[in-house]
Amino acid sequence: MTGPFTAPSFHVPQIRMSSWRKLLLDAVAPFDSGVRGLNVYGTGPDPAMTRPRRTAAVLVPVLDLPEPEIVLTVRADHLVQHSGQVAFPGGGSEETDDSAVETALREAEEETGLPRSAVHPIGFLDRLDTISDYRVLPVVSLVEPPVVWKPDHNEVAEVFTVPASVVFDRKNYDSEIFERHGQVHRVWTLDWEGRKIWGITAAILMNLVIRLEEARERKHSA
Repeated sequence: MTGPFTAPSFHVPQIRMSSWRKLLLDAVAPFDSGVRGLNVYGTGPDPAMTRPRRTAAVLVPVLDLPEPEIVLTVRADHLVQHSGQVAFPGGGSEETDDSAVETALREAEEETGLPRSAVHPIGFLDRLDTISDYRVLPVVSLVEPPVVWKPDHNEVAEVFTVPASVVFDRKNYDSEIFERHGQVHRVWTLDWEGRKIWGITAAILMNLVIRLEEARERKHSA
């Protein structure tokens, strides 16, 4: 990857508009603004460190339907880290990746079989530092259905979706408090059909919720 996180060299495609699409576009950080203006959240590996040593990107796929859905995965049970947890497709950057967007697209294709031709990246969310020593950049993308999911069972046990109407509503989230390195942190959780979405994944979703709320406020005050 060139630089800590470089903007991709393409522009957002022309997208047919509806109220939820326009709101989503207003909520995400545009690619041409880069990443330096994004906030950084999360616990990080150690508060004494200035930043994690490794970079990663995840795809936040939104199925482009009249009633949109958010695509998530369940990590395989045999994995050493975060086994069985709900996650976005994604992973660490590689030297051959030209940008964070390229990392997210490559990882999503490898993990779920999502073809790049069906994915239209539209912007970033804020970055998150993880206890596994990564700084993660979420890449929000519209996904053109239908998609035949082909999960790589070496990494992914299942691909499933949650209605955006559930994900975008703050009232559906609970929070838990935990202490680490003497610091108190809030952890968001979202339950859907017997699955508990928490940790970095729920934090990314809550960041999107907050950005959507701010976009609505800007629209109403304009």
